[in-house]
Amino acid sequence: MSVKSWAVVVTGIVVTTAALGGFKYMQISSAIAQAMSMPEPMETVAAATVRAGTWSASSRAVGTVVATRQVVLRNELAGTVTDIGFESGSIVEAGQVLLKLDTRAEEADLAAAKADAELARLTLDRRQKLVTNNAGTAAELDQARATLAAARAQVDANQVRIDKKTIRAPFRARVGIRDLQPGAYLSEGTTITTLQGVDADAFVDFSFPQDEAAVIAVGTSVRLSGRLPGGQSAEVEAQVLAREAAVDDVTRSVKFRAVVKGLGEVLQPGAFLDVHATVAAPRPALYIPVTAVRRAPYGDQVFTLVQDGDKLRAKQRFVKVGPVQGEDIVVLEGLQEGERIATKGSFKLREGLAVMIEAPQTAQAAGNGPAQAPAAPQPKN
Repeated sequence: MSVKSWAVVVTGIVVTTAALGGFKYMQISSAIAQAMSMPEPMETVAAATVRAGTWSASSRAVGTVVATRQVVLRNELAGTVTDIGFESGSIVEAGQVLLKLDTRAEEADLAAAKADAELARLTLDRRQKLVTNNAGTAAELDQARATLAAARAQVDANQVRIDKKTIRAPFRARVGIRDLQPGAYLSEGTTITTLQGVDADAFVDFSFPQDEAAVIAVGTSVRLSGRLPGGQSAEVEAQVLAREAAVDDVTRSVKFRAVVKGLGEVLQPGAFLDVHATVAAPRPALYIPVTAVRRAPYGDQVFTLVQDGDKLRAKQRFVKVGPVQGEDIVVLEGLQEGERIATKGSFKLREGLAVMIEAPQTAQAAGNGPAQAPAAPQPKN
C-alpha cells in the first residue's frame, strides 16, 4: 500500500475518533448539567439536644418478697382430726381455730384429775380443822397441801394437752393449701399448713457482692421494680432494715433485708423484684434519647446535626455510652452539652447527608419534647 493510502486511513481513524469523543463529551456534559439541576438528596429526622444532668452508678440484684410474719404450723401431739376451721388460701384472724384433734381421752383424764383435786381440797379442809382443834399433826396438814397441789397440777397438765390439740392462728395471716380432711390421723410434727402474715408492710431480701455491699448501709433507700399479682408494673422505694452479720463464704455476697411500706397485702411472699441500689456518689453526666444511638461492632455512634451554609448536614460521631435511664441514655464520652443530634430516623443517615428536621409536634410525640430540660433522671439501670 502506498504512503497516500496510509495517510487516508490514518486521517479516517482520527476523524472517527474525534467524532466519537465529541459525541460522548456532549452526552457527559448533558448528564452533568441534568444532575446539577436536580435537588440534593435529603432525609427527614427528629432531633434532640444533648443535655446535662447527674448520674449515680447503681447495681441491680434480684430480691425476694418475705412476709413480716410467717410460720409453718405442725401439731405437737399425735391425734385424729375432728374439725378443720380454714379453707385453702383464705385469710384467718388471730386466735381463730384452724384444726382440732380428738380430745375425748384427754377430757376424761381431765375430769378424773378435777375429781382428784376436789377430793384433795376437801381433805385439806378437814386436816386444817383437825390441826385447829389439836387433833391432827402439822405433817398430815403438809401432806394434804402437797396432795392438793399435785392434783391441781395434774388438772393443768391435762388441760394443756387438750389445748395443744386445738391449733389456733397466732396472727392474722393467709393460709396455704389444705391437704387434710377430718378423720385423718396425724403423727407428731406433721405439717398442717403455712401462714404468711397479712400486714401493712412487707420485707424484701436481696444480696450484693461484698465490694458493692460495703457502700450500702442500714437506713439507706433502694428502688424496687417488678410486676404486681394483677400484672401491673410497679416501682417503689424501700428502706434497708438490716444486713447479714457475715459474708456468704460460697457466693461472697452480703444479704440485706429492706422493708416496703404499705404494700404488705399486695406483694406476694416468694415473688421476686428487681432491686436497684446506688453504689457511687452522683456525678455530672450528659443525656440523649436512646433512639439516637446506633449500635455497631466497631463502636456506638450518633449523628450530630451541623449547619453547613444554608443546609443542615449529618456528621458521624463515635460515643461511649453508659446505662439506660428510662427513655434516655448516659453519654460518657464523645458529645458536648447543647449539641444537636438526630434521634428517630437516624438509621437513614450517612456522613455529610443533608437533613431536614421534623416539625416540633412530631418530634415531641417521639419523645424529644419537654425532656430537653436538664433535670437529673433517677438511676434505674
